Amino acid sequence: MQSLAVDGIRDLIGCMIAGTLEPPSQKAIRVALAWGRGSSSIAGIDHTVSAPASAFANGTAAHVLDFDDSFAPLTGHPSAPIVPALLALGEELGSSGAAILDAYVVGIEVLATIARVANPSHYAMGWHSTATIGRIGSAAACARLLGLDAAQTTAAISIAMSSSAGTRLQLGSPMKSVHAGFAARDAVIAARLAAEGMTGGSEVLAGERGFQGLYTMSHAGEEAFTVPGEGEPLAIVSPGITFKPYPTCGSTHRSLDALLFLKTEHRFSGDDVDSAVLSIPALNVKNLIYDRPASGLEAKFSMPYCAALALEQGSLRLGDFDDAAIERPRIQALMPRIVMETTPGSEHTEKDYLDLPAHTTVRLKDGSTLSDERYVRRGSLSSPMSDQEHAGKFRDCAGRVFGHSETERLLELISNLPVTPDVRLFTSLLRQTKSQVASSTDASHHAAR
Repeated sequence: MQSLAVDGIRDLIGCMIAGTLEPPSQKAIRVALAWGRGSSSIAGIDHTVSAPASAFANGTAAHVLDFDDSFAPLTGHPSAPIVPALLALGEELGSSGAAILDAYVVGIEVLATIARVANPSHYAMGWHSTATIGRIGSAAACARLLGLDAAQTTAAISIAMSSSAGTRLQLGSPMKSVHAGFAARDAVIAARLAAEGMTGGSEVLAGERGFQGLYTMSHAGEEAFTVPGEGEPLAIVSPGITFKPYPTCGSTHRSLDALLFLKTEHRFSGDDVDSAVLSIPALNVKNLIYDRPASGLEAKFSMPYCAALALEQGSLRLGDFDDAAIERPRIQALMPRIVMETTPGSEHTEKDYLDLPAHTTVRLKDGSTLSDERYVRRGSLSSPMSDQEHAGKFRDCAGRVFGHSETERLLELISNLPVTPDVRLFTSLLRQTKSQVASSTDASHHAAR
């Protein structure tokens, strides 16, 4: 279980580092720097700020590339709100790596407990679960790191629910990533308030006016919120976290897995494709709202664009979602030949979207037809990425900011988190970056002072 927690934290930190260069993250960093000094780090910046400000900036960076992990019960991203909050608070406290890992597992468990009851209704109503449920799970993780008792942890959850917000209206916009920043920030504040004796209503999850009643329009009782019994696996073990091999909305992934497999197996080019029809559940279709994206962020939520990348070049890389990259003529020419359809009957089913397959059909100009059906995404525990793929993803992400030696040292330190006596041994390295990262924010920082 500890190794699974290390995997989750490593993956998120890589995404967070890479995300610091993106415009939404740079804006969040400037705001965080203006909130004053403290003892917590912002990745890529040689200054320290308050723990809430650090959690906000790093949470935004962690989610901006949409490369961070996902979690089936949540229908969202669990680590983006949790890890930045724990790093910020842990740095302030001088927590051990083992304590960070323990709190992370607890945060995932609390998040899963709520999500199993709330979803799929909560997500289908339009809530961004990463921001809503993620905020509460992150607050529980912070409470664990602070060593709060049961009553204080209940208070932290209650306080976090009072700021729980964020809708899927923001998918494809810069604000989607800020949702994770807000959630991480509010989690730190909620746990600190609870530690100071702040309390709220104790019945905040069940009931008509609790989380479930207000955020799902259903009214199950407390008994619906179950935790594993003795001998049963924790949520980080089953169903486990799903890691992303592609920097795109997870709703594209099963189709991309299929297209990349068919391309490898049958060795066709983009020019050979007459059409591709991708049938996915309605819940996925609603996330992919850009048929003709106008920016790199929108392109992450565009099935035609992502599928065209897979068919044309057989890979999807971070650079494919730079604004200039989406205008490439060969990709633009292929996009009209790609059709996304809704799986028949999925508009009115109560099934989780992963219970429904993704169907893929590629028709080639020579008249042949290739097809594929998938229930499972690559990167899940049942179809895992290899250790080499995980390390390669981290190197690609961290290499946008750090040199080779710093990247390798970060990998080593993350691997050693279970025996790290003070997380500051790790977080201090996050501030030792190439000059271009810090220079982009220095002027704003000095002006704010």
